[in-house]
Amino acid sequence: MSSLLAHVAAGLTLHFCRREQQAGRLHASMALPVMLAIAPDFDYFGIWFFHLRYVQRFTHSIFFCLLLSSLAYLFARRCWPSPSTRPGFWVLSLAAGSHLLLDMLVGRALPLLWPFVTTEFFLPLAFLPGASHTGMISYAFWRNLLIETCLLLPVLAAMLSLWRRWTLRTYLPEIVLVLAMWSGLVWAGGKMLAS
Repeated sequence: MSSLLAHVAAGLTLHFCRREQQAGRLHASMALPVMLAIAPDFDYFGIWFFHLRYVQRFTHSIFFCLLLSSLAYLFARRCWPSPSTRPGFWVLSLAAGSHLLLDMLVGRALPLLWPFVTTEFFLPLAFLPGASHTGMISYAFWRNLLIETCLLLPVLAAMLSLWRRWTLRTYLPEIVLVLAMWSGLVWAGGKMLAS
């Protein structure tokens, strides 16, 4: 599976892509896309605490993500009547769907069309290393997290800047700083892989 950091970053990116949101303004509604981006993994609570064994992880289906984002949208309309403070349905749906995309990018097979089709779909090539199940103190966990961060953060930042139509010249110092940090992370990741 993809890491918690990747899912949270995807949810935050979608929150900040909202057109009606004022730049730099934080609001309680930003928690909704983040929660939806990690929600398909909530079935782990059943596995960990109740020792449930699922035939298929139905929480990783398009149907489940659309159902959950619809409920979240109804909740948002009730809690935040002003459209400028609540995320739209498309933001919530994309946030939930981002989980499926990230999990497929690490090579996971998912029952995307459940309950209509039980076939699990997967990409033939894994683009991200994914979170290691060896624990937070293992080398593999931190190595994979570093690689995933180096690959995902520039993509999410570019997506945000394109969506918000930020001009390159206005944010040139920030872009240079982020590229320098990213280059350092890539270099450190390469050193870790070589050792």
